[in-house]
Amino acid sequence: MTDGGALRRVLGPGTLALLFANGTIGAGIFALPGLVAATLGSATALGYAICAVLVILIFLCFAEAGSRVHDSGGAYAYVGTAFGPFAGFIAANLVWFGFSACANAALADVLVGALATSVPALAQPIPRAIALISLFACTAGVNIMGVKTGARVVVGLTVLKLLPLVLLLVVGIPHIEWSHIVPTRVPDASTLGSGVLLLMFAFVGGEASLSASGELRQPSRTVPLGLLMGVATVVGLYCGLQLVAEGVLGADLPRESVSPLSAAAGQLMGPWGRTMLLGAVSLSIFANLNGDLLLSPRCLYAAAKDGLLPAPLARVHPRFQTPYVAIVVFAAICATLAVLGAFKPLAILGTSSLLLVDVAVCLAVLQLRRRGVQGAEPPFVIPGGPLVPVLAATVCIWVLTNLTREELLGLSALVFFSGGLYLRLLRARAFAARRAAARASAGAGAGAGAGADAPGA
Repeated sequence: MTDGGALRRVLGPGTLALLFANGTIGAGIFALPGLVAATLGSATALGYAICAVLVILIFLCFAEAGSRVHDSGGAYAYVGTAFGPFAGFIAANLVWFGFSACANAALADVLVGALATSVPALAQPIPRAIALISLFACTAGVNIMGVKTGARVVVGLTVLKLLPLVLLLVVGIPHIEWSHIVPTRVPDASTLGSGVLLLMFAFVGGEASLSASGELRQPSRTVPLGLLMGVATVVGLYCGLQLVAEGVLGADLPRESVSPLSAAAGQLMGPWGRTMLLGAVSLSIFANLNGDLLLSPRCLYAAAKDGLLPAPLARVHPRFQTPYVAIVVFAAICATLAVLGAFKPLAILGTSSLLLVDVAVCLAVLQLRRRGVQGAEPPFVIPGGPLVPVLAATVCIWVLTNLTREELLGLSALVFFSGGLYLRLLRARAFAARRAAARASAGAGAGAGAGADAPGA
């Protein structure tokens, strides 16, 4: 099957905002209010405030970078354009493997585990593996059939998973006991940093929405508008849900480490409310998986298109105009990791991988400005000169300093492995180029010799 050409620019700011919200709002928000409350106590609101400010700063930088660089790949394209292919390749690996593939595998395992409570056979190794493989095969098939088809499914699932959360907000806000919200102590910097690092797991993921930059209409307008709409939706929803969970459950919130939002819904609306929120968890996970199968393969496609990964990954389906090989390969990697099942330590690895990429994108904004990189339309420019990119990068680095030694070693290993892989690919390409040149030279020499021996020469 041959390459069908370029990707189609068919996505607008509303779709990008929903892709961002879907990529960010996953299973984490259903569990993290209780876990963060156990870490930060009554100062949980402070942790949310720091995360909200950090996310706004980060995605202002993504908005400017995306309005200047219009290629597919998101952070890979931004960092690669600013600092060269070596940095871009490392950023791509941190996004698609360090975060997306491992997080998808973990989420799929949670989803099948939840279904196993109703279908016990799914707890057995072989049925579990079949279910996981079928799940990723289904989501891959939907996204191969076209970016519009995949985006429509993601938009529909995103709206469906947001409805129970919005309903919980509407029902819960009038019942908030505001005395539960008032902080009684301020944690030290180390505790606060640990809480923010944990909480950022719920806020990350929206970065992948820009992997489809090559399929956005008018990127200079769509990227900043869509991102700002998505950030406003996520920050407003998260802060509201935390207020409801903390205001309704009070001192019981830290003890609800599995599903505090379901506990709050049960207290407000009875058993059906708890069931509704538990169903929303499964729907949210499936929506996340489907959305990431739409977006993350574009990182592989973009890297292959630039010659940094095997060429077949850059193939575009001649009928559906989607990077079908990249989608299939990415789905297979996710399914393999899910079947193997060793995911728990990868939650922090995923968060720290994205935070490191965020640092690179924030600094890339300064480099893209300096070099005057932009498309045909004027780019979005963050007010305040270098203030926002520098501040965002600084806060991300502060959060990363709260990694444990083992977590830092895991992140460093992924970075060094990516660098080594890049150098190996360069050597392989240089060797292939030398062989091709040698064959061409030998062919030219043979042709000249044949011409000299020919009659009448």
